[in-house]
This record gives sequence, structure tokens and C-alpha cells, in this order.
Amino acid sequence: MGAVSGGAGQAGEPSAEGKLGYTDPEGYSVERRVEFGPDRPAPPGQPFRIRDVRDVEDGSVFVQKRLGRLDPRRRVGAEASLETEIRVLLRLVRTFGGAGYPRELARVAGHDFDGVEPFLLLEASPCPPAEDVVGKLLTEEQDAFRRAIFRTVRYLESAGVVHGDLTPSSVRWQREQRRLQVVDFGHAALAGEPRSSLGTALWAAPGPLRGPGPADPHDDVWSAAQVAYHVTTGRPIRQGRVPVGVETQGLLLDLFQGVFEADAVRRPGAAELLRRLGEPDPYLAGHAQYDPLAEGRRGYEAAMERKRQRMPLPGQPPPAYRAGAEDRPPPVLPPRPPEPPGRPGEPPRTGRFRLFGKDRMG
Repeated sequence: MGAVSGGAGQAGEPSAEGKLGYTDPEGYSVERRVEFGPDRPAPPGQPFRIRDVRDVEDGSVFVQKRLGRLDPRRRVGAEASLETEIRVLLRLVRTFGGAGYPRELARVAGHDFDGVEPFLLLEASPCPPAEDVVGKLLTEEQDAFRRAIFRTVRYLESAGVVHGDLTPSSVRWQREQRRLQVVDFGHAALAGEPRSSLGTALWAAPGPLRGPGPADPHDDVWSAAQVAYHVTTGRPIRQGRVPVGVETQGLLLDLFQGVFEADAVRRPGAAELLRRLGEPDPYLAGHAQYDPLAEGRRGYEAAMERKRQRMPLPGQPPPAYRAGAEDRPPPVLPPRPPEPPGRPGEPPRTGRFRLFGKDRMG
């Protein structure tokens, strides 16, 4: 499946209509009649072409991130990044489901990785990059930003995901609604797996800067603290080191105690930082931790529910059987023929008597 853009796509060109086919998060094939917007610049370091896509029928707006024309060496890395983002975003959907999906996380609407021009389709984010508000937030906004970013890291941790590239560009903030959202999962990995790649070095924890190793949620805590400090105070940070002037920040010094330890295992987790902020742990508030058996368990429960629906309630006739093979009634077997009678005074000829006769049984 793929998109037919009708010629639109270059920056500055007018929008054009076409068909967009993709696979949704549930695995179903979808085709929409859409209007493609012009390409806009991708974030620094990203080799993608990005444009808005609007559904002509219902007006829904999405963001399409697709591979452009790249030389073979760059294309390999771009494909790996796109595949990683698709895999991780689908993991988040499976973890949190539809109704419980945190609004702080980018949400996949569909993907087509096997087409001529592989792409990822995302629900449009209402939040501009946090780099637009560095040093501009009021005191209450600063507190809301810190709560939101560590709550988001806790969501990722509970899903077994390490973002790996939290920066003022991938962290977004909407001032009026005080809403935070994290996007750009191209450097993400599952916790404990080898890191897929190094994100933006300036914001990375010491472990990723040293080289390959397992993805650790505490590395996201480091990067989130760097972003929170920079955005709320406007002060610069230092690569792989404690930010400039943090020792003079009073309450922030207490909040960030231990966060900038070089050894990841010595850093507090996101839940501890939320506790210091007086914020409830969203995991304990009912958001499920990642369960590797959840998908199979949901399938089992759905099968049992179908079975219950086919069973009549007391006093009700059985429902009509549908045409599906799995719903047909069991075959009716012919009655078993009666056993031949034995001679007078002898037991019926069954079992070994029937097979061998009395004389052979001794």
C-alpha cells in the first residue's frame, strides 16, 4: 500500500488530493481520500520528508513522515530509524490501548514500511517544540512542565520503552493548555535491549555517550532533567555533565539530587522524581505496566466471550448457528449398534469375549 499524492509534496507547492493507503495499529488495511500539504523542514538531523495530510471526508489531520530521495548509505540509516519508530509506537499502543493511551506520547495512526516510499502516519500534535519557550515560562508553568516531563518518562518506563533522544525539539509544550507531548522515537529502544543509536549528544546521558550498551530508562531521566532545567531556567547545559548553575537553584537542587550521577543505576527513577514533586505515580493510578502476554490474553478473552454468546441462557432456545466453520454444531454420530447377546447363563459377549470367544479366554 502507499500514497498517490497527485504531484504535491515539494515545499511551497499547493495542496493536492489523492489516495493514501496504510496499515492501522490494529493491523487492518485502510484507504483514505486525503489532501496532501506541502513538505516542511524536518527537525535537525532527521532525513525525512514531513507534511500534513487532511482527510477530505471527516477533516482529520495527520502528519506523514516519509523517506525522501536519499543516497544508499543515508537511506539505510533512515529506514532503520523509521522502522524503530513504527515498532516502538505500536508497542505503546499495545501497552496502553485506545482509551488509556497517554496524551503525552505521540500516537501512531498508521504505517506502510513495505511500499515504494515507506512512511509513518501520526496523529497531529497540537504542541509546538519546547525550544520555542526556553526561559519564557512563568513559575506555575515551570512546575507544570517539570511534572509533565517526568510523568511522561514514567509512562515510557512502565511500557518498557527508552526514548533515547529527549531534547527541546522532541519535547513539545502547549502553553495555553499546559500540555506536554514527546515525539520523534527514531532513536528509541526497548529497555534492556541494545541501544539502536545515539540521539542528540548534547542531551544524552554519559552511558550512551560512551558507546553501545543496553537501553536504560534512567538515561531518559537524565535527558528529561536536562531539558526541564534548560527550558524552565533558560540556562545552558553541558554535554554529559551537571548543568551550569544547578547548585544555586534551591528547590531544583533538591529535585535533581542524584539525577546527574554518571552511573545510571545510582540515579533515581521517574517515580521518585514525581514523588519529590508531589505528583502521583500514573502507574499506580491504573495505567498498566507492559505485559508481554497481554495480546494473547486479550485474544483468549475474546474467544471465550464469543463462546459465551453462543451458549443460551436458561429457558432460552439456542441461537441460530452462523455459517462459519468454527460456529457449526458438532456432527451427529449414528447410534452405536447393540452388543450381541451371549448364550444362556453366559455374560454378554463384550471385550475379549467378543474378540476371542470363551474357549480362547480359558
